[in-house]
Amino acid sequence: MKCALVGPPNVGKSTIFYRLVGRRVKIANYPGKTLSKAFGYFIEENTRIEISDLPGIFNIENPKDEDEKLAISDVINGDYDCVIVVGAPHAIKESLSILRYLAKIKRTIFVLNMVDLASPVIDENALSTKLGVPVIFTSAAKGTGIYKLRKIIKLNAAKIGEVPEIDIEFKGSLWMEKLFTKSSIAIPTLIGILLGTLMIILFFIDGNTPFGNSPVALIPIIESFLDYIGNFLTIPNNPILTLFIVNGIWSGVSTVMTFIPYIAAVAFFMSLYEQTGLIGAFSIGIEKITTKLGIPPRSIIIFFMGASCNVPSLSAARALWGMKSRYLTALLVPYVPCAPRMTLFLIIASAVLPPILVPLAVLLPYLASIIAIFFSFFIYRLIMGKPMAVERLPPTPIMLPNWRIIIIETWNYIKEFLKKLSLMIFATTILLWLPSVLGPHGITFNIENSWLAIAGKEIEFIFAPLGLPWQVSVMLMGGWIFKEVVLGLMALFGGFTLIKSLSIASALALMVFIAFYSSCIATLLSLAKIIGWHRALLSLIVQLVTAYIFSYITYSLISILG
Repeated sequence: MKCALVGPPNVGKSTIFYRLVGRRVKIANYPGKTLSKAFGYFIEENTRIEISDLPGIFNIENPKDEDEKLAISDVINGDYDCVIVVGAPHAIKESLSILRYLAKIKRTIFVLNMVDLASPVIDENALSTKLGVPVIFTSAAKGTGIYKLRKIIKLNAAKIGEVPEIDIEFKGSLWMEKLFTKSSIAIPTLIGILLGTLMIILFFIDGNTPFGNSPVALIPIIESFLDYIGNFLTIPNNPILTLFIVNGIWSGVSTVMTFIPYIAAVAFFMSLYEQTGLIGAFSIGIEKITTKLGIPPRSIIIFFMGASCNVPSLSAARALWGMKSRYLTALLVPYVPCAPRMTLFLIIASAVLPPILVPLAVLLPYLASIIAIFFSFFIYRLIMGKPMAVERLPPTPIMLPNWRIIIIETWNYIKEFLKKLSLMIFATTILLWLPSVLGPHGITFNIENSWLAIAGKEIEFIFAPLGLPWQVSVMLMGGWIFKEVVLGLMALFGGFTLIKSLSIASALALMVFIAFYSSCIATLLSLAKIIGWHRALLSLIVQLVTAYIFSYITYSLISILG
């Protein structure tokens, strides 16, 4: 038996989905599309029932975006035995509109969620009689009504027919979310929450914060453990095999492993804010600003999360409504400097500037990135066109989180990363490592004789106007593997000595270039999964050109001022 879950965004549809299927979840793209849907199953009295959680529908009679059209086509043309339309008190008109449309052509069940926040004055049976289809009142956050819903689905009680237009009155108040519809409250509150979230991720996950290194961060512990394991992988009297195992295979494994905490942290907070209704509540208050940019309000949250690591932010971008909005957000995420890049900013600034000026210098790449985001935004808008404006829904109620569902959703993010990206990251890391150990005369233990170094010398003329030597070119190419690789290559070429040899103008230009010349290969792979390879490669070219333009402007201005 197969059923589809449909409804407007922000009505708790996905929470009901996880309540029904638990951990038995898979995520797959629509054939030939980058839009995905989740599906899973549960067993009820020896009957396997498959549930598909379809993308949100704003206006079923007049869909505006390809995502919405795909969801409508899926629910109408798919081989579903029943359709479960999910509604909520704050979006009852939109939910009933979907129900009236689908009940004419599909056997339907109507689920009214969030009744713990505002309950109807009419009971389930009376409302079911009026609508002509089974009605279940639920509180997905608390699990109320889920058992009854499972039984109704199993009994195949869904009905088809004409649903009349009715008004449903509610008891209770949803005043809390209305408070955040005011921009004067929503904007500073959202910025405060996001900055706090970012600091938590930097302090407990990455370890590098604007205020110094964290003593309790997870990434340094994992890296130390991985390095410790790597010490036991040495093959006696076989330096070539050791080089391949330690610097090739184990380096690829380590790269994948160090991404997992970032994926988990960002997925956890995105799920937390989704479950509590904070994302939907703040959306109304900031949409006046974001609609001018052609991006949905939750893109702002994704950009903030990208300051820890771009990869999980891109994973979160996959859930955005609207193809063009999703593409535009994904294209702009790599311009947000991630935490590893902040480490490089601190090292470079500390090498060439007095301590009192280091914090100010570190801000420079971030300011340049903000300008570059707007610059690139207009380029991408010219290429792609303006994203379709979304229908306006009432603000989402503020709710208590369901920790079980948050943990399940976080695990699903990690599982999808390991399934779809980890092998590609591992393989690409090894492929990009090979030029650093191979040269014209075969395997080399001196990187200056490698193909990577030769390539760096060939493109030295490009960076010469910025006062950067060929060794820096090699470091930047190595950064495509993982930004921490830049540190390793820097050490091979003299570390601080190399950076100190740069002028202040060259060092600051290098920081700006690192800020957004291109994220690591994992980010590029994640981006390609969302927008396709041809757009990802176009983005790569735009990033390189933008990085060079802004670094050259920085070099010229500092040289003039100096």
